[in-house]
Amino acid sequence: MSRLGVLLRGDLLHDVVAGLTVGASQVGNAMAYTMLTGVPPVHGLYAVAAGTPAGALTTGTQRMPIVPTAALCLAAGGALASLQPGQRTAGLLTLAVLAGAIMLVAGLLRAGGLVRFVSNAVMVGLMAGISVMILLSQIGALTGFSSRYDDNVLKVADLIMHPGGSDVWTMVVGLATVLLVVLLRRTRLRLFAMALALLVMTVAVALLHPSSVAVVGDIAPIPRALPWPRLPDLSLVPALALPAVSLVIIGLVQGAGISRTVPNADGSFGDASRDFLGHGVANLVSGLFGGAVAGGSVQATALNIGAGARTRWSSVVAAAFVVLVMVAAAPLVQQVPLAVTAGILIVAAASALQPRAALDVWRADRVSAAIMLVTFILVLSGPLEYAVLAGVAISAVKYIYLASLDVHVRQVVLDADGHPRETAAPTALMSESVTVLDIYGSLFFAAAPKIRASLPAVGEAHCPVVVLRLRGRGRLHSATIAVLREYATKCAARGGRLYLAGVGREMEDQLRRTGVLELLGPDAVVTATDELYGACAAAQQRGREWLDAHGEGRAGVSRTV
Repeated sequence: MSRLGVLLRGDLLHDVVAGLTVGASQVGNAMAYTMLTGVPPVHGLYAVAAGTPAGALTTGTQRMPIVPTAALCLAAGGALASLQPGQRTAGLLTLAVLAGAIMLVAGLLRAGGLVRFVSNAVMVGLMAGISVMILLSQIGALTGFSSRYDDNVLKVADLIMHPGGSDVWTMVVGLATVLLVVLLRRTRLRLFAMALALLVMTVAVALLHPSSVAVVGDIAPIPRALPWPRLPDLSLVPALALPAVSLVIIGLVQGAGISRTVPNADGSFGDASRDFLGHGVANLVSGLFGGAVAGGSVQATALNIGAGARTRWSSVVAAAFVVLVMVAAAPLVQQVPLAVTAGILIVAAASALQPRAALDVWRADRVSAAIMLVTFILVLSGPLEYAVLAGVAISAVKYIYLASLDVHVRQVVLDADGHPRETAAPTALMSESVTVLDIYGSLFFAAAPKIRASLPAVGEAHCPVVVLRLRGRGRLHSATIAVLREYATKCAARGGRLYLAGVGREMEDQLRRTGVLELLGPDAVVTATDELYGACAAAQQRGREWLDAHGEGRAGVSRTV
């Protein structure tokens, strides 16, 4: 057998073991998470059976299973809450197809870099809020308590006020599930903790047969086959378009977090845009085959890698295992107690809480801490899909605000040996002197006021000459161009001049189109060279020569670069 054949055979063996491990866990997890949407849990199994292999074959991060996640399903449940009960299943499938289409377009447009603009503070606050919401939402299923309230917080308060309304057997099963998962996670079987807990507790309840413990089959039967593909309900698109955008943001940010930290077996990292593409394909196929929304799962990825996955085929094996379970063991799946799925969700939600990450954000700066708290409160107090959009908007505003402040103007001068060095920029220009300035930071529109305030005042200076270093800048925003025009006019009014050094060809064309080149004069724009401060030296020399010709003396000329 060739070396390649041995390698493929070894990878396949590892992928089969990992796929069986992930598949076994997803039988319970996918159903539990999908119950957060308010639709029958079988649609979570459909998502794994159809969407997971489709995503595995198209994504860039090969060992990241694309499966239903708690965050996505909770957000989908919030979006579906406004629909009539009979429309929610159709709504979930439509939501999956819509989200998949948006993800697919994002991948084709190579928009993977956009996830960088969702701040860590927003994500920590968002995931903390989602975890708390899941914990609160499962208290009823864990205890068997039926509340007259719809709000999760009020449900918990109602349970505290009426503890006698709980079902003892349901509570025993739910708490035993939580305890069993926690204990198994401390053993060598930790990778299989949730799957084993689900199997053990399901068998135990089936043997004891307490009549008061509700099971999955009480909600809806588990068919012993995959559904035929069907088109989404287009009449629901207007109501679900905005929530679909929220799901896209959650799914892609979660996936990007995994792809940045989990390499492929060969050591390479997946491309974010291709991961967008894989997420889109997975959700499109899932929705068309009756499945729930899906995304990259931290838990499933850790399980996949821990079980020895080498390639994307482990996810295909996991999907095949779920199909086999549905076909061969549907009656057993129907006997899974709802208290067991609630226990699994509670453990997963508690594990998703990140107190260390929240503490890091809290200590970082007040703005980040405030953003984290606001996002957390929005998740708990309003529809999750709008909290996600608000969090993204807050991230964008934070970025623009902080970037606009991170602008500094420095003066470049020569030391005794003739080497350039930086000093603080003067507050005002000197008469008949060449001052070379460098600007650090982004020169976009929001930074224009900071740039204007940071430039030395022209004041009463006579014949001031300024060289502004723009090396490495591609183009200027119109607001920045307006600042340059204004500053050049002020210098000219005092008999001085503004030079621009290190200008690239693209910026030179822009200055010509906007009339700035004509205002300054063609000789006042010095193009960039391969010498780091060559353009500055050339502009300085031109400024000195201009002063010789137009100034009233050289006594005040400073030796600057």
